[in-house]
Amino acid sequence: MVPNVVMAGTYNVRLVVFSVCIAVAASYAALDLAGRVTSARGRGRITWLGGGAIAMGTGIWSMHYVGMLAFRLPIPVQYDWPTVLVSLFAAVLASGIALFVASRKEMGYSLIIVGSAFMGSAIAGMHYIGMAAMRLQAMCHYAWGTVTLSIAVAMVISFVALWLAFHFRGETRSGGWRKALSAVVMGAAVPVMHYTGMAAASFTPSTMIDGGVAHALNISALGTTVIIVVTFMILGLAILTALIDRRFSAQALALESSEKRSRQILETSFDGFVEMDAGGRILAWNAQAERAFQWVQLEVLGKDLSEAIVPVRYRENYQQEIRALLASGQGPTLNKRFEITASSKDGREIPVEITISAMRHEKSHHFAAFVRDLSERKRFEQDLREAKEVADAANKAKSDFLANMSHEIRTPMNGIIGMTDLALGTELSHEQREFLGMVKSSADSLLSLLNDILDFSKIEAGKLDFETIDFLLRDTVEGTTKVLGLRAQEKGLELACRVLPEVPDGLQGDPTRLRQIIVNLVGNAIKFTEAGEVILQAEVQEATEEETTLHFSVRDTGAGIPSESQQLIFEKFTQADSSMTRKYGGTGLGLAISARLVHLMGGRIWVESEVGRGSTFHFTVRFKMQKYSARKYEPIGAEELRELSVLIVDDNSTNRRILQEIVLAWQMKPTLCESGAEALTALERAETQGTPFAVIMLDAQMPVMDGFGVAEKIKRDKRLTRSAVVMLTSAGFRGDAARCRELGIRAYLTKPIKRADLLQAIKIVLGSKTAGGENPGIVTIHSIRENRGRLKILLAEDNPVNQTLAVRLLEKRGHEVVVAENGSVAVEALGKQSFDLILMDVQMPQMNGLQATAAIRGGELTSGKHIPIIAMTAHAMAGDKERCLEAGMDAYISKPIRVEDLFSAIEEVFSMPAGIQNPITSTT
Repeated sequence: MVPNVVMAGTYNVRLVVFSVCIAVAASYAALDLAGRVTSARGRGRITWLGGGAIAMGTGIWSMHYVGMLAFRLPIPVQYDWPTVLVSLFAAVLASGIALFVASRKEMGYSLIIVGSAFMGSAIAGMHYIGMAAMRLQAMCHYAWGTVTLSIAVAMVISFVALWLAFHFRGETRSGGWRKALSAVVMGAAVPVMHYTGMAAASFTPSTMIDGGVAHALNISALGTTVIIVVTFMILGLAILTALIDRRFSAQALALESSEKRSRQILETSFDGFVEMDAGGRILAWNAQAERAFQWVQLEVLGKDLSEAIVPVRYRENYQQEIRALLASGQGPTLNKRFEITASSKDGREIPVEITISAMRHEKSHHFAAFVRDLSERKRFEQDLREAKEVADAANKAKSDFLANMSHEIRTPMNGIIGMTDLALGTELSHEQREFLGMVKSSADSLLSLLNDILDFSKIEAGKLDFETIDFLLRDTVEGTTKVLGLRAQEKGLELACRVLPEVPDGLQGDPTRLRQIIVNLVGNAIKFTEAGEVILQAEVQEATEEETTLHFSVRDTGAGIPSESQQLIFEKFTQADSSMTRKYGGTGLGLAISARLVHLMGGRIWVESEVGRGSTFHFTVRFKMQKYSARKYEPIGAEELRELSVLIVDDNSTNRRILQEIVLAWQMKPTLCESGAEALTALERAETQGTPFAVIMLDAQMPVMDGFGVAEKIKRDKRLTRSAVVMLTSAGFRGDAARCRELGIRAYLTKPIKRADLLQAIKIVLGSKTAGGENPGIVTIHSIRENRGRLKILLAEDNPVNQTLAVRLLEKRGHEVVVAENGSVAVEALGKQSFDLILMDVQMPQMNGLQATAAIRGGELTSGKHIPIIAMTAHAMAGDKERCLEAGMDAYISKPIRVEDLFSAIEEVFSMPAGIQNPITSTT
């Protein structure tokens, strides 16, 4: 061969491909091994670092030597095996550096640059040491520029390899496409350095072999195959081992993470945590236990729990119980919360709540206890108790003050209102009547204000009591609207009450609160309506066998309420317009109280209104059905009126419909007319047909021809005088009675009329036997009540003004009254005389009304008699009504006494159905 002539070399393409594949496999192994080294701890980490460096280094070295074997020269090439081993060591060193750097917790730029410099240098060293192991009859020459480039390439490749290994070390899956792609990129890049280094070398013929051939080996094709196969086996085994270890490590890491979280939870727990072995010795003690008991963990571990936290005086009992618990793993305190007294390191006793659970540990039990320091809670509870006692005392003081003020205000107001009523019933000049009317109006306003404030204070304090008694719905509703009728008459308004026929009558609930809601809503409607009508209607919303929900509505033709104010009006001290307070007066509490009452009675309240077109207030209330009450209203005493024809004449369609429903319930035959002329035509037609009307119900106030005009026409026609005329009026006027007598009108009744009063009036004017035979001149509400009987009444009252007032009111109704100035005198009087009724003041000297009632009821146990007793009291606070009921009273009215309330209570006491036993009737 010609000296100094560079020999031409070639590459075996198949071996080049194998070298690249080996590089890819080594790169993939490097990515896997980096994760294993990172996750391993202690000796495992050293093992993975060493084994991984050998496996990865073998792969890099094998790639290098397969690449060198792929290089073919025209002369034979041998390899010095000691030098080859040194190059293998350099490859292992490079791999160790790579795994060490990639497994760091954090990798900054300085670390990756230094690591890539060392790793690149080791790879370059491996390559050029491997080149030095070549033994051939040729001289090797290097192009130093290319050598420098190869070393730089080695460092860049090392930089990329370290970054990729660090990035993918946390991958928990094998075979991910990103990881595989990264391995391909690394595997393709590593041979670049090798073949760049090979390109830096050139060979010229020589007669001598540089370095000697004593340790030189000739690598055959079989040797090359063995190197490739063994390399793939080593790399495959490394990847497989890493995969298996990853699975176990993932489980171990999950377990370690779970244990770490559990420990963190226990350490940060608000409760102290203590773990004990079967002997009761402490194995774990968290930070909260340290704070609570002042024992540091190192001090308390291994100590008996009773010595650490149980006070000396309780230890003996504790040790007996804990021994049984520790021995069996069972006990009454296991898995339950219980409170004990514990002690801290300094002997301070602490109230704690403790929960103990058992855990099976090998052949014995361990126990976990959570201990909560209750010191703060106990202090809070004590403060709360003390605050509650203070609040209760303040509330009692307020209640006592309200009760006393109520009594002190109501007593003189009783005299003012009552005496004013009596004075208004006498002959007065126009000016005197006007002045007294103002006095009464002012007193009524003051009484309403007082009642509202008392009721609202009881609601706010949660002391508003509700009773469940039997009552008749129609009597309650109609009686309530009757009381409000005078106010409607004074403003010239039509006030009507309509209870639909399907509404049951016998109910159980609190009629007093129902009256209060109706009075508030109807009273407001009357107050804010200048002309037109106010209609109260009751219907069934839903019903079961046990209870019924009634829907009440109060419709008026007043000014209406703006939409933006419709929710505000149910708030306390709120009205739709502040100017209303100046014009109409009022506290703004009525609707707020009604809303609360409706809510407490299981219903809801709302309003529908349009400015200029009036308002309709709706509310629902739930009542129980009386046990023996019929589902449908069945009037009593109307048998004599069946099949009788009746003519109803009223220009107001609502009134006509209400009267029609009433008489249909009595099985009468109604004919409806909306004007006087139409009524006269109907009368003449009935007379011609030989079916005259038995009764004519005439509205007094009608346009064109009023009721008196119709009555006058009837009187002039002798054919029509056989019908009994009943005049119904919304506003009575002086001289009406004389006109009634003159025109032959048999009854004169004011609306709204109670159906019981209307029934009684019709029976009287028709001369029915049950009504008493002889027909009186003119039937009125007063004559109906007088017709029910004259009573002998015992009045127990210590206040002279109240005595005079009550006596005058009762005597004006024809009753006989005997006065007793206190309870003991009343009991003595009852022993000497017989009475039909007792009106009992509750607060009297010597013997109060409750004591007197108890004495009377005690005497009745032997006599078997029962005399009705109605309580009259200036107290109107929560519990007053209940005390009266418990003492045996039958009804309850509060002072100041209103005439309507007093006689309504008397009427209800004497008209109780047999099925209603001693209900308490309350008018507040």
